[in-house]
Amino acid sequence: MAALTADLLAMAVGAGLTPYLALELAVRFAPAPAAERLDSVLAAAGSGLRLADALDREARRCPELGSILALLAVSERSGSPVAAGLTRLAASTRAQARRQAMARARTVPVRLLFPLVFLVLPAFLVLTVAPVVLAGLDH
Repeated sequence: MAALTADLLAMAVGAGLTPYLALELAVRFAPAPAAERLDSVLAAAGSGLRLADALDREARRCPELGSILALLAVSERSGSPVAAGLTRLAASTRAQARRQAMARARTVPVRLLFPLVFLVLPAFLVLTVAPVVLAGLDH
């Protein structure tokens, strides 16, 4: 969610939109949880709070989007370009998600060991060894 939102905002700001207009665009096209958070920022800014302060407040509330919102707040205050920072943040977020997925994938063989040892292996023994043993007992 955060990587897609950061990419969307980076594209919008890189295209020349102000942080406020980029947020309006992101509310329409970002994933639903991020769009709700960004919409609350716009609502706070619409009610008279400075955009940078609204971004800071929402960054404290939502740690998942905190880095993105903090970058936008700095850009809003100083006027510095933020597209490159958002692009790097999106790449970093995707890399972190990939590392977490790989770590979860490495635990699959360990989790599959229980069904193998306690379900499949006994069934294999019952179907292959038991007939041989029973046939040997009959003779």
